Amino acid sequence: MKKPVTKTRKEFDIAELQALLNVFKHTFGDLYRKEVRTMHCSMSHLEIMQYLGEQQHPTMKDIAHHLRITPPSATTLIDAMVGNKLVKRENAVGDRRSVRVILTPQAKKVQQSLQKKKTVLLTALLKKLSLEQKQQLSAIIRTLVK
Repeated sequence: MKKPVTKTRKEFDIAELQALLNVFKHTFGDLYRKEVRTMHCSMSHLEIMQYLGEQQHPTMKDIAHHLRITPPSATTLIDAMVGNKLVKRENAVGDRRSVRVILTPQAKKVQQSLQKKKTVLLTALLKKLSLEQKQQLSAIIRTLVK
């Protein structure tokens, strides 16, 4: 019979970290899913609205790069959003081949509402941490994304 493996305090449990990250991801995913039901659009559409709210008139190529999809796939998503009056296309000044995408006023309201809800949720979660822990968390995330 095999002896059970016991972990010391010094060992790092990657499986536990993965589980915790999944719970954290689902907490924010639930917020998005509620908006999807309200707006009758996809999670990708909400992600595009968030991106457009943060960027100044990105091109289709920028959107594809952000989503890590091909430009034709981005075009399909944007076509549906144009049909739902969430975004509109504009030719870039000085380059008619380059198309910029902008939020409609309706989508801008949705994006701003979603951003406020995310801020409220994150603020509530962070209340559980001390100032020092919040600073450490920011430093750790900054290191991981570099």
